Amino acid sequence: MIKEAIVLAALAVSSPTVIDGDTVRIAGVSIRLTDYDSPELFHPKCPAEYARAQAAKRELESIIGQVILKLVPCATSNYGRLCARGTLLTRSLSENMIAHGLAVPYICGPHSCPPKQSFCAR
Repeated sequence: MIKEAIVLAALAVSSPTVIDGDTVRIAGVSIRLTDYDSPELFHPKCPAEYARAQAAKRELESIIGQVILKLVPCATSNYGRLCARGTLLTRSLSENMIAHGLAVPYICGPHSCPPKQSFCAR
């Protein structure tokens, strides 16, 4: 509860820092953005995945000031991260990232998440 309160207060006065295409940090707290999965920047499985991960991070950095984040419950343990759904004025953040070819849909159920897709075969 304290972590959530700190994040909400920080979001009211500043934008988060982009870590990768689906993770941001604010007030020292990492937040997993929901409903999409972007390529892995820190542990890519191939050079193509790394290149797409860099592009996903750049896209998110370019729009993060316009993204409205709403904290939502995480489906599973998320390495200590909180979860948030992002929206832009005209569509969801997940729709934006997917439309740019920088992510795939990734919708978790109440207790589990689907297997991650490979970005190397694309």
